[in-house]
Amino acid sequence: MHNFGLKFLDKNPSRIGPIVDYAIQHGRPVEVGLYFRDTQVLKLLEGKLFNAPIRVNAHTDHERCNVFNLNRTQDHLHDHIRMARSIGSAYSVLHISDLPMTLRPALRPALLKLLLDNLERAEELCTIHDYRLHLENIWHPISFYRDLFEGVHARGLSRIHFCFDIGHAKIWSGESLDDWMDFMDDLAAMEFNLHCHLHANQGFTDEHLSMAEVNARGIGGADGYYNSYGYPAAFWMLEERFPNAAKVFEVKPEQAIANLETVVAARPLT
Repeated sequence: MHNFGLKFLDKNPSRIGPIVDYAIQHGRPVEVGLYFRDTQVLKLLEGKLFNAPIRVNAHTDHERCNVFNLNRTQDHLHDHIRMARSIGSAYSVLHISDLPMTLRPALRPALLKLLLDNLERAEELCTIHDYRLHLENIWHPISFYRDLFEGVHARGLSRIHFCFDIGHAKIWSGESLDDWMDFMDDLAAMEFNLHCHLHANQGFTDEHLSMAEVNARGIGGADGYYNSYGYPAAFWMLEERFPNAAKVFEVKPEQAIANLETVVAARPLT
């Protein structure tokens, strides 16, 4: 058994319908990006997912609200949680910010205070709706997220957890995948829940490549600086280290099912 799943956005019901049906049939987790608020799609998802026997989570629209601007966009997050709850979501992925924030050490304490104050607002909303939020790594190195989650732990924010994006870490941090997995071990030891976004890129930009695209470009091997396992072995390493975390693939919807099956078929022998 494994916890690999599928992600899609709330648009184009004819395309996402088969993905939802596949996930339910095979017991796979799904993540829904709630960006477009298409009423036809939401009706479809409410009907299929609300009582479905699979793990469901959502993703916030990071341009509408994120941790950095939550003091101004709290109502957007509240609307999102209500919408996510209507499709059976137990938690949502939330970006820290929409743009890179300062890396200056002198400003780190003030930045952390701003973020943690806003996360207290998020905690209040989550408590009302019995909900959770997983903060996704984007622009910053591990040291930033370590400081942030130590602050979350110190303030007792029990509904704030972590989402690891394997591609973001490759592009926007200087650490290796092993370093990030060690950090995730530390978070798990502090009783934070984990969630993962899986896809591939060549290290320059956030391409969200499927295994078919990886193989076509010949970039499936170890890269010598971040991923020492190659693809899809890196995905299976995350599954081995963090078996309870849902791990959803962020690839083009027309490739979603085939990509998942390619990864599953490549399961390492144990």
